[in-house]
Amino acid sequence: MSSQAPCVASATAQKPPAHADALRALKNRLHARFPEGRSSHLTEAIAAGLGFASHAALRARLGSLPSNRLPSFNAMHFLGRLAALGYEPLGSFRRPVAAPMEKPDAAFADLQAALRVLGMARTKNSTSGNVEWGRYLHGRCAHAFGEAHDLGKPAERCAGNARRRWHSGADHSACLPGWGALLQGRFLRFGPGSSQLHFLRSLPLADGGHVHYTSAVVDTPAGVQNREDLLAAAAMRAGVLGWTSTRLPQWNWRTAGDGTLVLYRPNISHSERLHQWEGSFQRWLLENQRYLLKGASAARRQVIKELIACPHLPLQVRSFEDFHGAYLSEQKPFFLLRRPDHFDDNCHYLLAMWRG
Repeated sequence: MSSQAPCVASATAQKPPAHADALRALKNRLHARFPEGRSSHLTEAIAAGLGFASHAALRARLGSLPSNRLPSFNAMHFLGRLAALGYEPLGSFRRPVAAPMEKPDAAFADLQAALRVLGMARTKNSTSGNVEWGRYLHGRCAHAFGEAHDLGKPAERCAGNARRRWHSGADHSACLPGWGALLQGRFLRFGPGSSQLHFLRSLPLADGGHVHYTSAVVDTPAGVQNREDLLAAAAMRAGVLGWTSTRLPQWNWRTAGDGTLVLYRPNISHSERLHQWEGSFQRWLLENQRYLLKGASAARRQVIKELIACPHLPLQVRSFEDFHGAYLSEQKPFFLLRRPDHFDDNCHYLLAMWRG
C-alpha cells in the first residue's frame, strides 16, 4: 500500500431524502423482508412504525416534519400492526431444522444422561472432581451440538490467537429498520435465559491471520424464564436484528426438565458472509489499521477504533449513503451519549479512501 494517503475532498453533509423517496425506500426494504404482505397493509404498518395511528395521519403530518426527515422507526410497533392485520410476522423469524436434527443421536443422549446423574450426585457431594467432570461433559455437549447443527466451535474452545473477536451483531441481510433501538451498548442479548453460549467461525485476513465472529448463540431459559410470552418476545427481538430462532428442547444439556434450548442464528450463511467479507470496508479497516492510525487526528483515530470494534458494521455497503442508512442512523457510539459532529465526516473520508 502506498505511504501517501489519497487526496479526498472534505465531506459535505448529505441532503436527506424527500419524504416520498424515504417512504418508498422504507417500503421497498420491508416488502423484500415480508413479500407476502399486501401493499396497503404494509403502508399502514409502516405508519404505525413511524408513530402514527394511520397512513392518513402520517400523510397529514409530512409537510410539517423538520428537514424532510422521517420520524424514528419502531420495528416492534410495525410488527404489532402487521399482527393486528392478520399476519404472523414471528413465523418469518423462526428457522426450522431437518427432522433428523430435532432429536439428538444416541451418543449425545448418553452425555445428557451422564450430566443428569452427575447433577444428582452433586446435590449430595459437590466435590471439585464432580465440578471438573461436569465442565468436561458440558464442553463435550457443546462441541457435539455445534457439529450436529454446523454452527462452528464453542467460544471457550476457540484459540485466543484471533486478531479480533466480534460478539453477535445485526445481520444486515435481514434486519429491520429501527434495530439500533434494541441494542444494549454494542451487544445483542436475545434473552430471556441467563446462560448464553456463543459459537464462533473464522474469517481470513490477507496476512494469514483470522478474526472470529459469532455464528450462533444458544440460550437455555428455565423456570420462570421459560414462558411462552418471553420466548416469543425474544424471537421477535432476534428477528428485528436479522436473526432466527429455533427451539430444540430435546437437545438441552444445561438444565433440568423445566428448561428448553433456543438456538439463535443470523439469516446469512457462513459462505455468504465469507463472500461479503472479501473486499469489505470492515476487512480493509482491520488490515490497514496501523497505516490508517499513523498520523491521524484524535477524532479520526476514535472513529477508526470504534468501527473496527463494532460487531454491527455492515459488510455489503458500497457507498456512504448505504453506510449512513444501514449503520450511522442506527448504531450509537458505545462510549458517548451521542455521536459527535465529526463522526459522519470521518466515516465519509474513510469510505472514500477504501473505494479509491
